[in-house]
Formats: sequence, structure tokens, C-alpha cells
Amino acid sequence: MSGENSPTEAGSRSGGALGLRFFEGLTGLPLHWRIVASVLVTVAACLVRLAVSQQLGDRLFYFSFYPAIAVTAVLLGSIPAFAVVVLAILANHWRLGAASLPPLNDQTNQLLLGVFILNSMVVIFMARLLFDLARARRAGEDLIRINAEQLGQFVEQAPAAMAMFDRDMHYVAASAQWRLVHRLPRDLIGKSHYDSTPGIKDEWRQAHQRALAGETVENEQDLFVRSDGVELWLRWEVRPWRLAQDGIGGVVIFAEDITERIRIQEALRANERRLNAIVDAAMEAIVSFDASGAIQSANPTALEMFGYEREELLGRNVQMLRSELHLAEQDRPFAPDHGEGGKRVAGLRRRIEGQRKDGSAFPLELTICEAPIDQNMLFVGFLRDLSPIEEEKRRVNALRDELVHIARLNDMGEVVASLAHEVGQPIAAILNFSAAHRRAMAATGKSPEPDLIAKIEAQARRAAEILKRLRGFIEKRPPEQKAERIHDLVDDAIRLALLRSRAEVVHVPPAKGDGDFLVFADATQIGQVLINLLRNADDAVFDEAEPEILIEISADGPDKVRVSVADNGAGVDQEALEQLFAPFYSTKKFGMGVGLSISKSIVESHNGAISYRPNAPRGSIFEFTLPIDRPDGKPPAGA
Repeated sequence: MSGENSPTEAGSRSGGALGLRFFEGLTGLPLHWRIVASVLVTVAACLVRLAVSQQLGDRLFYFSFYPAIAVTAVLLGSIPAFAVVVLAILANHWRLGAASLPPLNDQTNQLLLGVFILNSMVVIFMARLLFDLARARRAGEDLIRINAEQLGQFVEQAPAAMAMFDRDMHYVAASAQWRLVHRLPRDLIGKSHYDSTPGIKDEWRQAHQRALAGETVENEQDLFVRSDGVELWLRWEVRPWRLAQDGIGGVVIFAEDITERIRIQEALRANERRLNAIVDAAMEAIVSFDASGAIQSANPTALEMFGYEREELLGRNVQMLRSELHLAEQDRPFAPDHGEGGKRVAGLRRRIEGQRKDGSAFPLELTICEAPIDQNMLFVGFLRDLSPIEEEKRRVNALRDELVHIARLNDMGEVVASLAHEVGQPIAAILNFSAAHRRAMAATGKSPEPDLIAKIEAQARRAAEILKRLRGFIEKRPPEQKAERIHDLVDDAIRLALLRSRAEVVHVPPAKGDGDFLVFADATQIGQVLINLLRNADDAVFDEAEPEILIEISADGPDKVRVSVADNGAGVDQEALEQLFAPFYSTKKFGMGVGLSISKSIVESHNGAISYRPNAPRGSIFEFTLPIDRPDGKPPAGA
């Protein structure tokens, strides 16, 4: 047999299809219309039977009821069809106006009745079979239609660009996203892909052919230049789709526009490059580590600061950068939640001791910041080497001490005349006592006064004490802070100042109940401050008729003492106030302008403060504060 279908078979199938469509149409009618149709056909069968009853006499006639049985079975089901069968039997055996039914003792009538019942059952069965076939066909076509619509909607609404082609690369289906990416119209079905999208790369044509051969081809990142010149980055995949007979019917192409993703990735990479450049060029050491302390990264400054290679640090615990000598004080200095009282110190600056690869310790300033990444926390430590700053501080302090010493020498140069008078008095007394003793010994052979030698010794000790204080004041030695009685420091400064004016210095002791203050200070440097303030006050009252200089000691809060030097001189001009403590600024005609500046530096190095305020009714008050020495003998906080 040939594979071609004969015209007869084709016609038969066509007729069967038409018959099934007819039954589909009948079953699609509303119920009340189907009941009316069944009743009309049944009434017509009864009328036909009535019309031929005169010709047939007592013979039975069932043929006119077969159409009514078939139509009722199709439209209403088997039970109504059997009711029509019963009605046909009654209509044949009941004559209009007759008192009884025709007898069934005739074998012919019995045979006709049996054949009718059998044929009716066959008709009902065939009708119901055709009805079920029609309903099944209709349900199948509805399912196919629904599936086609759903497939069309799935393809149309697919978020990715997707298209289906036959073996000749003609469109079978295409999603809206596909048309949007390729800028194509809706009526694509049946058109050639190569004609609709000219300029397709040879690489893509080869991928189509490989997919038609059964292979799945994909590309994660490919550049596509659209017909309007716009460049798009696509991720695409080509795979074959198969027919029911397991043959390849064509290909399906999936494409995703990843242009925005590529742009974001490029921006992220550019930002990462810029960030790395900033971190690598940073002057401070930057070390990042996770919650367990494992080092994640270190910039070149950190590598140079600690002397490690990058591979030697990555993955190691960040505590290795901490000096072993200070780990006992702070077990976890790099922990962001480590601080006094368990307080978090992330974002706060701390001073710690770092340790280089060679084991040497050096001062560091540490600031830790935290950055949440996904579900984890990344900590970034910013470290600054304080060694140059500490060295500069030491150099500045040395220069300051040198300047303080020079200032003391300068102060002594100003008091040479007063010093000569002060020292000259005990020397003159010694000469007089010695001459008297010599004359008395020459005249009488014995001393005129028993205690004359003791007086000579007292005057010699007085001169030696003056020279000792002067030498202690001007000698060059490193500063030494210790507990000193502020009252004694003031008395020593008054004796050493050697004022030129007639002013009497009044020293007001601390108020009753304040006690005798102990300060933590360098006696020589604080004495220099007091002498400078006293000599400034002496210069201010030199031309006053009634010069007054008052030194007062009082408490300034619970942990500081205030020393005030007041005079009744001319005071300080308003325009000079802003530069009063500036270096090399002086209101004196021949002043160097370093006295108050050095005094300010000395007081601040003792964690105190110096200030000026006008005196009432006239004059000036210079005052400074110093920390009170603690009872336990330890230096005050910050000292």
C-alpha cells in the first residue's frame, strides 16, 4: 500500500468529521431547545404512525420512531430515548378510539416487536457513542485551543526574549520582549528570521545549524548591534524543539538583555579600581579584618609600616600587629566592642603600641570602623604611625626647655642691679664685722662681742643662699615634676624677683579650710612663671604713687589650685588682649615678648591654664591654675 490516502478514504473521513461537527452543534444547544426538538421529532413519528394506520390495519409499524429515538438519545440521553421506545410500542398497540390493544399472539408482530426493541437499543447505543465522541472531540479541541492560547500568552509575556522557529528559521512564535529587543513588528509568524533581522553574525548562524542538528548552544555574554546601531549585551541560548515523532521541528532561541547588568558590573569594577587606588595611595595604614580577627586586606602603607609582605598578613589574626608588652593591659585592642566598661569603641580614636615584623614596638593611633557585608561584619582599622609626631614633640619640648632657660637668663640679666644690691648687703656686713673683729683683736687681743663670728657666718650663709637660689634658677637641667607646696614656691619667687619698685608684695595665704595645697609641678619652671608675673606687675606699678602687688592662692574646683597676681597699674590696652600671650609680642619698650608666651607654655605643659582679667578699679590680674597632687602620690590625670 502506498502512503497516499485514497479519495474515498479522504471523503469518508471528511464525512465523519462533518457528522461529528453536526453532533457537536446539537450538543451545544441549550437544554430547553433540546427538549423541544426531541418532543417535535417524537410527535412527528406519532403522526406518521397515525397517518399509515388505515393502510396497515393490525400490522405493527415502528420505523417512523427510529429517528425520534436517535434524536432523543443524542439530545437528552439514554433514559428519555427508552421512554420514546415505550411510547412507540404503545402508539403501535393502541389504536385511536379502540378499547383494547392489538393482540401479540401473531408471530410476525412478536418478531417485529423484538426487532424494534433490539434496533432501538442499537440506535440508542450508537447515538450515545456519537454523542460521546462529539463531546470528546469538542473537549479535545477546547483543550488544544486553551493550550495554544496559554502557550501564546506564555511566549508573549515571557520576561526574557524568546522565539520559536521551524527548520527553515521561519517564525513560529515570538515573545513581546524578543520583539522589543530586536525592534520587530507583531506580525512575525511565518517570516524568515534572517530577513527580519539582517546582519546576523556568522557565529549565530552556525549556532542555529548546530541546534538544528540536536545540540544546545549558549553564550553568557555577547555583543549585539541592533539595526538602529544600538549596542546591546545579550546572554543567549539556542536549543532544538522536537516533534511528536521525535524529530527536530526547529529551534527555540532564548535571549536576555544584560546591558544594564554589564553597565553596573563595569561601574562596580571602576569603583573598586578607584577605591583600591585611594586605599593604596593612603598615607595611613588600612587593615581590614572579619569578626574573628582574620586579616582580609592590607594596603601598601600598612605593609611598609609593619614590615610584612601581603601574603604574610592575609588570614592571620590582626592581634599580631599588637605589641606583646601591652597585650596584658588590653587583651583585644583591635576588637570594636573592647573598651572600658564594655563600651563599643568603633569609630573612636585610640592610642596603642604596634609591633613590627622585627619585634620593635612603636606608638600607633587606631580607629576602627565597621561595615556590614551580606550577613557578616567587616572591620576596617585605620592606623597612623605616631613615631614622627612623638619625635617632633620631643624636639619641640627640647627647644622649649632651651627657650625657657634662655628666658631665665634674660630675666637674670634684668635683675643684675638689684642682685648686686641684695648680695652686697651681707657682704658689706661681713666686711664690717670682720674689720671690727680685727681692730678689737689688735687693740685688746680679744673679740669685742662673743657672737661676732656667728654674725659673720649668718651673713655669709645669707649671701650663699641668694647665690644658690640664683644658680638653681638659671642652671640648665631637665624638667622634673613632683609634689611641691605652692605656698613655698610663691615665697621663693618673691625673694628671687628682686623688685625695683617700692611696692610691697602681699601674699594672701589660702582661705581657712582650704589647707596647704600640694601641686604636681616642676619648681623651677613654676618659679619662672611667678617671677615673670611679679616683674611684669612691678613694671606696671613702678610709676604709681601707692604701688600694690597682691598674690592670692585659692582652690579652683576639687582638683585644681588658682594662683593670682594682681596689681594697680595701668592695665592692658584692649587692642593688646588678643596677642597678649603670643610669642615675641610685648607692650614694653625694650621687651623681648617671650615672657608670657613661655609662661603659657609652661602652665599648659603642667595641664593648667593661664589667663588675664582686668583688676578693679584699675590694674591687671594674671592668674594660672595647676592640678592638685593626689593623696595617693600618683600624678594627676593627664600629667
